[in-house]
Amino acid sequence: MAALVPFSTGARRLLLRRILLLSTTPEALSEEAPPFAGARLLCTSPEAETPPEAHRPPPPPFAKKGAHPVVVEKGDPQQGAWARLYTRLSTLPPDAPLGCLAAELDQWLRERRPLSEQQLFSYVRKLRSYRHYKRALELMDWMEARGASLQLGHHAVRLGLVCKVNGLEAAEEYFWSLPEMFKSIKTYSSLLNCYAEHRKADKGLELFEKMKAMNITPSTLVYNNLMDLYLKTDQPEKIPTTFEQMRENHVRTDSFTYYMLTQSYIMVNDLKSAEKFVEELEKSTPVPWSLYTVLANNYNKLAQFDKAVLALKKAEEVMDRSEISAWHNLLSLYASSGNSSEVKRVWESLKSAFTKCINRSYLVMLSALKKLDDFDSLQQLFQEWESTHERYDMRITNVMIEAYLAKDMTDEAEALRQTAMAKGHSNVTTFYIFVVSYLEKSRTSEALDIWRDAEKMVKTPNWVPPKELVTRFLKHFEEAKDVDGMEAFWEHLKKLGCLDAEAYGALIRTYAAAGRTNTSISRRIEEDRVEIGPDMEELLRGVSGN
Repeated sequence: MAALVPFSTGARRLLLRRILLLSTTPEALSEEAPPFAGARLLCTSPEAETPPEAHRPPPPPFAKKGAHPVVVEKGDPQQGAWARLYTRLSTLPPDAPLGCLAAELDQWLRERRPLSEQQLFSYVRKLRSYRHYKRALELMDWMEARGASLQLGHHAVRLGLVCKVNGLEAAEEYFWSLPEMFKSIKTYSSLLNCYAEHRKADKGLELFEKMKAMNITPSTLVYNNLMDLYLKTDQPEKIPTTFEQMRENHVRTDSFTYYMLTQSYIMVNDLKSAEKFVEELEKSTPVPWSLYTVLANNYNKLAQFDKAVLALKKAEEVMDRSEISAWHNLLSLYASSGNSSEVKRVWESLKSAFTKCINRSYLVMLSALKKLDDFDSLQQLFQEWESTHERYDMRITNVMIEAYLAKDMTDEAEALRQTAMAKGHSNVTTFYIFVVSYLEKSRTSEALDIWRDAEKMVKTPNWVPPKELVTRFLKHFEEAKDVDGMEAFWEHLKKLGCLDAEAYGALIRTYAAAGRTNTSISRRIEEDRVEIGPDMEELLRGVSGN
């Protein structure tokens, strides 16, 4: 088994920083400038001016002495202000630079508004639930820098966020940097979950054995994370045994436990055991809606659509109607069963259950209509979203673009792309959708036009195109003996740092097939430090005129 990560130098530095923070007096904190002071200017226009009040550092909101943070009680008029703060934090652009969230909080303090640890920790959980991991971690960093008191559960949450944002090694360092008093069952369980997420079976099992050796009694969460580890490392056969251990040790089971067990039966193609377990569960306890959707999904895969619909009806009966993910699952699974009428019925029920439809709901419904090939309804719903949305979501536009391209409505798809690009909204998925569609239809010239726009469309730093796309372009130019097209494409690859032996091989073969020579190719290969095989060396000599 792999050894657990030792207490590293980086972890020691992290611990030292925490000790210094804990030993800092409230008076010293109040004399410091607010963290990330001035970073707000990075998030606003160059013309924005900082009010004079911003130069006065606010008092530390979480000082242990001499400060009394405002706690918002139920019904407190401050609730509206708290909602506005969360809106400001959650609507920051995904690519906003580090420090923008902290700057929003600093500005909130400069406006002399209240802050509560409890409320901010709830924001962390909410941001995490929407997968805004970077923002959630930055919020926790800001709180800790200002003296917030992190409890056992908070460290467990932060450990998980560190893993999501900075990777497994950083999470291990964070765990080992914690004082022993904070290495609780919660933090151990969080680290076990990290190992499950990264499919590190050996490390996860070693950690579990270490917990048992330390007489840490596994909780429901620990067992669930262990079963998740088995599921993600292709060991579903171990989950029923783990479930029985929970029962023998009188450890409480929950909906996630039931989900893991049901999913494990399905993964080993034992649908009867999955059905039997759910039937037994129905006799003794309310069955979570997610179990019915697990069964429905498997029925759809087996083309047992009638059974899928029955399972989904049961899910709808027991689900919490305020839980948006339940509605989304129903829409997707009814669409997979080909049941258009049920999809539209559930959509109307969803709209009745909520005061407004969020982008995610539109995305799920549009994807469902696309799967059903209900193009007219798809267009109508997209137009509805365009006229009502509060925040632009390129994922929704991409669904419509895919639908247009599938119908050979290139002009309409291109119009959406150009509009999105003009607003700065197109993304790497938009690029893939167009290029793949054009290549599949052998419309290489149009695909090249999209490739030329890649820099405007793709916002990902150091982006590299997928190898299969590059290969398809190279093959086209080689088969067409199009030297000029190949050279133009070669320039694009060079800008992206994607030149390799395959690209040079295609370039050489294209010159050879066209009966043309170029004395610069040998020099370019040498400058780019690309190694080509003996067969290509011989062909290169002919292309170089030697």
